[in-house]
Amino acid sequence: MRTTLKNLILAIDGTIIMSETLRNALDCMYDARIPAAWLNISWQSSSLGFWFTELLLRQEQFFTWCFDGRPKSFWMTGFFNANGFITAMRQEITRAHKGWALDSVVCANEVTKMTDFSEVTSSPKEGVLVHGLFLDGAGWSKKDNQLCEQQPKV
Repeated sequence: MRTTLKNLILAIDGTIIMSETLRNALDCMYDARIPAAWLNISWQSSSLGFWFTELLLRQEQFFTWCFDGRPKSFWMTGFFNANGFITAMRQEITRAHKGWALDSVVCANEVTKMTDFSEVTSSPKEGVLVHGLFLDGAGWSKKDNQLCEQQPKV
């Protein structure tokens, strides 16, 4: 991203030649789309604005994790490879229990009544708390704490 933006500035100034890749990036940015060169190595998003906001949120999560310690709740959508994160959590549980095999450890999910991840006061003894999940093709009944029919156009 940094290279593309620096090269775009140089190309606009006339210092370097505007390549097809740079022209594509400029057109995409003008239309609020993610440039193809960035999409090849990143995640899907509906617009450039949302993509950049997610980039900042991901950077904040990883920076906090590295320098302030393990988060109490992980923003699951912020992982480029969520399956890799889940596998790492399974490995952590397996290592904590002598004699357990990774293949025998399965994931179990429990939906909490918390409405915001900022309500989390501590991490669980085993496993992790996650937030930022969404449903596609189903709805969630907070009253019954279970899946329900999706509301039209929601």
